[in-house]
Amino acid sequence: MTTETTDILSLPFIMPSQAQKHVTHNEALQMLDLLVQLSVSGEAAAPPASPSPGDRMIVAAVASGDFAGREAELAVFRDGGWEFVKPQPGWLAFDRARGRPLVFDGTGWIELPSPSELSNLETVGINAAADAENRLAVASPSSLFNHAGDGHRLKVNKAGEAETASLLFQSAYQGRAEMGLAGNDDFAVKVSPDGVQWREALRVERATGRVGFPSGGVREMLFAPRIYHVNPGGNDGASGLSTPQAFATLQRAVDAALALDAAGNAVTIQLASGSYSSATMSRPMFDGGTLTIQGNDAAPANVVIDGGATGTALRVDAAGAKATVRGVKLTGSIGLWARYGAVVFLRGRVAFGPSASRHVGADNGAYVEIIGNVEIAGGAQQHLYANQGGHILMTNSTVTLTGTPAFSSAFALAQYTGLLSAYGNTYSGVATGVRYRASGNGVIFVNGSGEAVFPGNAGGVIIGGGQYL
Repeated sequence: MTTETTDILSLPFIMPSQAQKHVTHNEALQMLDLLVQLSVSGEAAAPPASPSPGDRMIVAAVASGDFAGREAELAVFRDGGWEFVKPQPGWLAFDRARGRPLVFDGTGWIELPSPSELSNLETVGINAAADAENRLAVASPSSLFNHAGDGHRLKVNKAGEAETASLLFQSAYQGRAEMGLAGNDDFAVKVSPDGVQWREALRVERATGRVGFPSGGVREMLFAPRIYHVNPGGNDGASGLSTPQAFATLQRAVDAALALDAAGNAVTIQLASGSYSSATMSRPMFDGGTLTIQGNDAAPANVVIDGGATGTALRVDAAGAKATVRGVKLTGSIGLWARYGAVVFLRGRVAFGPSASRHVGADNGAYVEIIGNVEIAGGAQQHLYANQGGHILMTNSTVTLTGTPAFSSAFALAQYTGLLSAYGNTYSGVATGVRYRASGNGVIFVNGSGEAVFPGNAGGVIIGGGQYL
């Protein structure tokens, strides 16, 4: 079967028996003149008032006049009238009015970006398939982002602080490392063995530039106050950062606190009700901060730190070490012992059980300050013991004695240049033993409160240059 037009553009063939073959030839040339190097002056719903021969345009979606019913067709003005060609899907035309190439999708003409200005593309895949999640996909041995002048900056932006802007490194499409702003505006680096469990290795605080190492290796820097939880039923292998993850021993919590760079943030050890073995603070906090050991201010007897028959319940014995203790009951050979320039503050309510030696001791330049409520439910050689340059200050405190505790040496003792300052306190209950003892140039200062200010049933003793003021 012989066809009379070409398959694609429907250009007319010159037939063998055709007369005036030039007519068919010229018609084909005119169609090619329209379609080849297709450039239109624009898109119009109606013919222009004064068209020029060869004017080409696209008929708009809602057409009128000579363009009516010719929507999306190509219109060309020649021989004093308009001729139309129906486009086929995939045809390209350059719209001079918009300065953009257009493509016909079978229904209408869609604007394409200029080759020199690609924008608003939905996806781009370079040797790879892009998708809705990865709208830019590149498969290549390497990628180069070069400067166009002097410098070059790669930007990764996010909508808000709680969102993530990061670089994620994967192995077999499983996350192994991530760096950036992950869930907040501090810069962080974290790693993962399986893409599920992540550990934060480094954090840089945005406000100060301080660097912390949350997973250890170097001191972890705190960016907020820290609370370590301790419970006798806990686990020293846990994190201690919540009640379900509580440590089992006080010493484990103290060691965890001393390993920190608190960076000025408060560190508190919260003890649940129960009994704990002794603990020692053997060095100061890294930044010179104060550690708080907190029990139960309403019922300190419910939180017991026991040093045993020969041990110290709580010892702080390093120059620069500082601790605040409250809401606990101390018992053992020694209740609290501060040494070698350490500083300890007793606040809130603190209770003392029986001690073979003393309840509170400060020596070798240490300082203990007691302001709060003191409950004494057991005797000792001394309740307060200041020795060798140690200083104990107890003021504005309420001291309650139960069960007539006995103090075999003295309730308050200062010796060998130790200083014991005790004034403005209220005592209730009774005790047996010497009220005070000052010896070896030790000084007991009661601000003129008199001889009977301390509990006891025997007068005070001053020997060897001691003073009672």
